[in-house]
Amino acid sequence: MNRSSLEGFFDPSYLENILGNFTQATGLRIEAVNYRGETFSIPGSLDRSPFCQCIRNNPRGNKRCIDSYKRATSEAVKWDEPYFFRCHAGLVIWAVPILSKDITLGSIICGQVLLWKPDRFFIQELQDISKGIKIDPEELNQAVPNLPIISADQAQAAANLLFVVVSHILKNNLRALEEEKAYKVLQQQLHDQILKRKKGPGRTDISYESILKDERRFLQYIRLGDKSRAFSTLENLIIKIYTKSTGKPQLTKDRIIELAALTSRAAVEGGTDAEQAVTILSSFYKKLENVERVEEIIYFIKQIVNEFLENIFILADKKHLSLVKDARSFILHNHAKPLTITDAAEHLFISPSHLSRLFRQQLDCTFNDYLTRVRVEKAVELLKKPEFSVKDVALAVGFQNQSHFAKVFRKYIGVTPLIYRNSLF
Repeated sequence: MNRSSLEGFFDPSYLENILGNFTQATGLRIEAVNYRGETFSIPGSLDRSPFCQCIRNNPRGNKRCIDSYKRATSEAVKWDEPYFFRCHAGLVIWAVPILSKDITLGSIICGQVLLWKPDRFFIQELQDISKGIKIDPEELNQAVPNLPIISADQAQAAANLLFVVVSHILKNNLRALEEEKAYKVLQQQLHDQILKRKKGPGRTDISYESILKDERRFLQYIRLGDKSRAFSTLENLIIKIYTKSTGKPQLTKDRIIELAALTSRAAVEGGTDAEQAVTILSSFYKKLENVERVEEIIYFIKQIVNEFLENIFILADKKHLSLVKDARSFILHNHAKPLTITDAAEHLFISPSHLSRLFRQQLDCTFNDYLTRVRVEKAVELLKKPEFSVKDVALAVGFQNQSHFAKVFRKYIGVTPLIYRNSLF
């Protein structure tokens, strides 16, 4: 089992807030220890009991306490659940493991209680402990009445609750660490890309026209559910937006918010549930309310784009999800051919009627509707290249008849291919 230091892994104030509430709610004290059994934090207002302080003030006693915590942490990590034990001084304690991706970070120690009233056997035990660590037994005896006594059921319930709390803290902290790491990567990427653009041959200032072209291309890939191209275009688009905003966070934030709204609508056109899209967008706006760092803004727009793409085909049946995704992929790679639903069905080893039913049920369109949408989107991209005539474009995307291509293109885009072409140059 790998080991890592727990100190510095948690935000001290966050640890104090969450675990401090646990001590107030239960009346039980806790300690955060590393994998060596060494205490680095005692959240909450409850300090060690007089009994434990007496032992801890003795070098030998302190060493035995640390060894007890170390063994308990090891056992808790081994089983990945609360581990109950009696410490070397006879108190009942439990350790809740802090384990992340097979890395042992430490544990949260709770307890220092008794599950029964002290009897003569316990007092005799203290005599032996006193001799072992060379401490005045009377001093320990005087501290015994202050030890808390709880039932076994209360101990188990507290351990279960603490396990849930620690799991929440760990999950939240890991997310924060991963986000911070992602911010640093994004910051370096922005720096590298801008430097590269400044030093590049034939560098020209970024125009809004260039940004809008990238934006249209990006939204096209969103509508088609083309994840790899969408993110590739998004990377370049973000760099241009950031550069054009002269690195000012608020300007970048305003442009990104606009882009998020456009992405939402494109995702709905591509198949995302409209209600789900609104929910995702609202969550995005809320996250950005107090965000000022450009890296965070970019991190969140990438998150929302990924979420939209993942939700384009939200299906209840995983088997159907796989079939529809495979059919979509088949269309994207073969749209230029005289493609039919039978071709796609044979590729997927299902009947054409079953595939047709899946498209209607899951995408709310026919197979041909989706194929036509892909062809028109691809045509829009090719019409931006002056070396291709309108006829060339029609043939390249799978239309065998130029007049039919013009009719379909006008239905989707609002103008004929020739008028659209002329508007670009």
